[in-house]
Amino acid sequence: MYRSIADAVIQNNRRFPGKIAAADRENRYTYEELKRAAFQTAAWLKEAGLRPEEPILAECTQDTDFVILDLACGILGAVFVPVEKKAAPERVSQMAQTVGAGWIIGKTPYSSIGKFYDLSRIREESSRFSGEETGWELRERPAAEILFTTGTTGQPKGIVISDAANLAVSENISGGVRMTPDTVELIPLPLSHSHGLRSCRADLFAGGAAILMDGVMNIGLFFKLMEEYQVNALDISPTIAKLLLKIARKGLAHHAASLDYIEIGTAVLEDDTKEQLKTLFPRTRLYNFYGSTEAGRSCVLDFNEFDDTGCIGYPSRNASFFVVDDEGRKIESSKENPGLLAVSGRMMMNGYFGSEELTKATLKDGVLYTSDLGYIDEAGRIYVLGRKDDVINYKGIKIAPEEIEQPASKYPGVKDCCCVPVEDAVCGQVPKLYVLPASADQFDKKAFLEYLKKNLEPGRMPASVELIDQIPRSSNGKLQRKKLRER
Repeated sequence: MYRSIADAVIQNNRRFPGKIAAADRENRYTYEELKRAAFQTAAWLKEAGLRPEEPILAECTQDTDFVILDLACGILGAVFVPVEKKAAPERVSQMAQTVGAGWIIGKTPYSSIGKFYDLSRIREESSRFSGEETGWELRERPAAEILFTTGTTGQPKGIVISDAANLAVSENISGGVRMTPDTVELIPLPLSHSHGLRSCRADLFAGGAAILMDGVMNIGLFFKLMEEYQVNALDISPTIAKLLLKIARKGLAHHAASLDYIEIGTAVLEDDTKEQLKTLFPRTRLYNFYGSTEAGRSCVLDFNEFDDTGCIGYPSRNASFFVVDDEGRKIESSKENPGLLAVSGRMMMNGYFGSEELTKATLKDGVLYTSDLGYIDEAGRIYVLGRKDDVINYKGIKIAPEEIEQPASKYPGVKDCCCVPVEDAVCGQVPKLYVLPASADQFDKKAFLEYLKKNLEPGRMPASVELIDQIPRSSNGKLQRKKLRER
């Protein structure tokens, strides 16, 4: 259908040129204007000496300029490499050296790293070009972009994605949330990370509109953009969801009737946040996505329609799941017989840049073998019990830590908690629960244990409970169980 996201914008321009395609707090572009700006920027890049298949580092400016630069790379055939906003020069230099990039474009001066061009200057100077399609031949790129992980679980890895994979991811998202050309989605998530960037591309793929914002700390601007563009969809993280529920509940309630859907990703969505969203948005489709940078948005759940502990929903349009044992052999899985999830589909990465060994260890014959223990139920829904190393093997029974954490976190005196497996000579492993109390002085451990006994099956009762002054989490809110296991 399309050769790239840039091609999708070109085709959507022919369908509805005057329709809003992208906007931020200062600028707005119709499809016709967005297409023209992308071709103008591509012409500027070409004149400046950027060659097809050459990588460029692009600092995330979290605005329409960044989107235009992404599209321009697609037109020219260059490889787009997003960089976090105001990233440390050391990280930028490492990324440039890894992929062999001699260009960096953004608004933070990284002149010591390579050819640096200010994105605002490019926008001004590119206006002298016509912006016409004539003379350009769009081709599908085997390597359209390289997305770097944040490095929270080790060294950052460059993940190579093709145009075909990006289109498949856009189909997964747009089909999963039922986007239409009438969709107007507000995206306050960073476009330098795969989740926000892919949501923006999916909007353009579907002929909708992407409204960009840099976080939600400016609540006045958040609701101003919602009103100005008649926003009917949101793309947020669990952290943003919790913040909005805390400081802007009335404002959200005011817009509840006009929101078709809210999509949430980047980290695990806690039960308490889920329940608050379901209460506030009873008629809104509430989507939680499962996936990775390597495998796109491969599974989606509307938890306002169906919700069950551990369920991540149905496979996305281009994704297929199966379950394997520890040796990688397919098995018939169930709640009583879980295994490791494996996923395949057109949205899959090419591999890790410059690391054939790591690619072969992760991706085999187009299948990504995960470390997530789970199963597929009779209805075709996918369940995740947790990471293989996190799941508690109690007398041969697999216990997901969330099965203990979720009821524990609802106890009034618990601010946060985390459950990990501990080796046991008799049972194999037993659950240990770390608790961050709201007030250590007032926390009644005996009463808490009585509460757990009433709300947990006997085999899931923690063997021990330890109070702790901090539960380790990553920057996007994910529990770092490994640190507590090592403790």
